[in-house]
Amino acid sequence: MAYSINTNATFSQEQGKPSGAEPIYMYVLNASKTGINYLYYANYNQDVYGWRLDSNGNTTTATQLYTGLPIGLDSVKTEISGEISNINVSIPNTNRVVESFIQTQDYLRGKEIYILTAFAKHLPTGSSSRHIGTLPDKNAIMKEKLFVDSTTSDDQAVTFSCKPKFTIKHVQIPGRTFARECSWALNGRYVASECDPLGSVNIASFATCDGSLDNCKQRHNVKRYGGFPSIPRKGITIV
Repeated sequence: MAYSINTNATFSQEQGKPSGAEPIYMYVLNASKTGINYLYYANYNQDVYGWRLDSNGNTTTATQLYTGLPIGLDSVKTEISGEISNINVSIPNTNRVVESFIQTQDYLRGKEIYILTAFAKHLPTGSSSRHIGTLPDKNAIMKEKLFVDSTTSDDQAVTFSCKPKFTIKHVQIPGRTFARECSWALNGRYVASECDPLGSVNIASFATCDGSLDNCKQRHNVKRYGGFPSIPRKGITIV
């Protein structure tokens, strides 16, 4: 799994001790499809204060209350082919709060889930019982970034099936889509670099284009047509 930041010496020293406190696993879910709306959770028996993340996912010195819940996390498994399988993060569906977000935000596909591993002593200090830190250090954490691939929910829990980013970074994305219509005309607008690089189309007379070959003929621009009109349409042929 890929780490967003390296652990610092403080974390490494605590981790290397033969005995000591167990680490706390904290989760930050971006519950907005178009922007940033972080939900903060901790796999702990009470709400605790941790570190807030900025819009880029970086840890800040600002404190944030994490809701304590029994959150489930799959272990990382490698398939025979060497690929890492999906990792499931299950958040209890208490009061259907998380479910209300996924149903209005396209089930948060492609959104980030940060998993922060920290020792209690390195969390924020304060006077309340929810402040459990004694030697606060916002950098003494291990942070992993996953992306939601699919989501399921029932009355017990919402489960996010996630993938680390590096498992998809070598996937080849097609540069062109083969279709009968021109791919240069996007939402009726011309793509200058492909459709009309020399400015030969009379924009005053033809302000928009529907991507059809007929439209391209009217503009005397067939040589720049970006579609494939020979692709057959679906239908029934009676012989």
